Amino acid sequence: MQRPDGASSERMVYVGIGLVFALLLAGYLIYKIAVVVLVLLLTILFSVIISAPVDYLNQRGIGRGWGTSMVFGGLVLVLVIAGAALVPAIEDQATELVETFPALLENAQQIILRLQSALGLGASFSLDPQRLLGSARSFLTGGTLTTVASVGASVATVISFGVVVLIATVYTVAQPAPLVNGFVALFPAARRQRVREILGEMYGAVQRWFLGQLASMIIIGLLSTVALFIIGIPFALLLGILSGLISFVPYVGPVISVIPPVLLALTVDPIDALWVILAYVIIQAVESNLIQPIVMSRAVSLHPAVVVFAVLIMGTLFGFVGVFLAVPLVAALHVLLRELWIKRT
Repeated sequence: MQRPDGASSERMVYVGIGLVFALLLAGYLIYKIAVVVLVLLLTILFSVIISAPVDYLNQRGIGRGWGTSMVFGGLVLVLVIAGAALVPAIEDQATELVETFPALLENAQQIILRLQSALGLGASFSLDPQRLLGSARSFLTGGTLTTVASVGASVATVISFGVVVLIATVYTVAQPAPLVNGFVALFPAARRQRVREILGEMYGAVQRWFLGQLASMIIIGLLSTVALFIIGIPFALLLGILSGLISFVPYVGPVISVIPPVLLALTVDPIDALWVILAYVIIQAVESNLIQPIVMSRAVSLHPAVVVFAVLIMGTLFGFVGVFLAVPLVAALHVLLRELWIKRT
């Protein structure tokens, strides 16, 4: 009577050891083909996001091919209109920022010197605007051929991978059934319906995350622009758009986005820096207590510590693109873990 139990325990030990080695091997392979993994993850993410309006059009009787063309055409039109409306103003503010950079740097140096004097620090801190501008100019215009070739190769690689992601996304959105059916066919017949249900829940979770995140970014960008304009911080539109874009990095993005306007405020009037901090605290309070409960009410709920570590891990492994993929990937894994493990236990 004890032999079957012993054999079962021994088999479980071997299975556990096999799973550990399988995970280690999978991690090693992912590390070696990180770029391919990133392209695959980006394709899946963009396909899930674009599929939402295509599914809506398909339910209204429009084929997926025509629906995909209409959605991509609409996205291009929106980007063109937004670019025509915002790019001139952003370009003017960016040009003004470059022109006033030496004066801002000089004001920053004066503030640092006054702080050193008030604190009784003897070390001097010197910023030479002309030297910094000269260094930047020489870096941009006087680089070696090797540096230029390296940058050119990197740009070409990014563009080529971007084209691959775009083409793969178009085909995936237009014809998802063969891919889904092929993946489901890998499982036993009795489990295939359950696999489809889990895939559908993961699909919905990522879509809800994207809609909530997009709404949150737009609202934060608008509120930040209005607040900075009222306070009188220069380049309010540029900094507001930056705040909205950076807010896609949860918890870390808002902290980073407040640094540039505070530095600019210090060079103009130190009191304005306090108003900037207060404005950003109020915006984050509104976003956390009003916007998040409304726009994220149907999205997945993830613990802040889990999100922060996910961003840290993905950013360390895959850079900026990994930071972009961290939250939707964790949302999908959360659904998978909930359905396959938590409900069973």
